Amino acid sequence: MPPVSHPFLKGSLIIFMNYNDHNPPHVHVKYQNDHSSYRIVIKTRKWLKSKKKLPSKLRKLVEAWVEVHEQHLLEQWAKAQNKDNISIVG
Repeated sequence: MPPVSHPFLKGSLIIFMNYNDHNPPHVHVKYQNDHSSYRIVIKTRKWLKSKKKLPSKLRKLVEAWVEVHEQHLLEQWAKAQNKDNISIVG
């Protein structure tokens, strides 16, 4: 899935999905020039373990975005697992 990017004054927030990734269905989040990848489970909005935490305000923003786009993200995950055509989240 092409990344969804949101510009901020201090950098950017990028949300993306790696196809052929492990379960549970989740998206990856990158912020600014941080090389860490934060991961959030789509259905539960629980964060998977990472070496450090995304700032609280950004975590809430990502959780809200995932909630709004949950159905489409899960459809994209299912299509990727079935190797079907994949569309872009808009």
